[in-house]
Amino acid sequence: MNIELKQYVDTIQCQQLVENYQLSDLTFTGSPQSVIEKAKRDHDRVPVMIMNDDQLAGFFCFHLHQGPLEIGGCADTDVLLRALSIDERFRGQGISLAAMKLVPAFVKAHFPYVTRIILAVNYRNIPAQHLYQKTGFHDTGIQRVGKIGPQYVLFEKINE
Repeated sequence: MNIELKQYVDTIQCQQLVENYQLSDLTFTGSPQSVIEKAKRDHDRVPVMIMNDDQLAGFFCFHLHQGPLEIGGCADTDVLLRALSIDERFRGQGISLAAMKLVPAFVKAHFPYVTRIILAVNYRNIPAQHLYQKTGFHDTGIQRVGKIGPQYVLFEKINE
């Protein structure tokens, strides 16, 4: 397993990878296609591919500036991580854990002004809560109501 985070670029190669992505349960996340479409309209959204060698194993989005404000964050120093998903063919292999451990370094390299990563996770999404706790996220104490119910707001500070 060789996990790497790569910013999505709208090329034929990346489009083909996304077209073959398998994700049937969208209860707690958005599809890569929907993330990309939103990013085309909102340049503060940065789609990111989770690559396992040359295969697209997962996908998520960083949302800058206005994004963090949606869940009580700061537009100047926070980045919102949203719509994390793992392709169904790659689940149970530790890919999400490996990818989330790479997130702070990726953020530091691409968004040097960011000092905190924030996200919202649904109360009912226990596996995601465990993943985020294992990778250094902490509860802010803020709770909000999302589209499908209550959510915890979590954060991880970026080391200087």
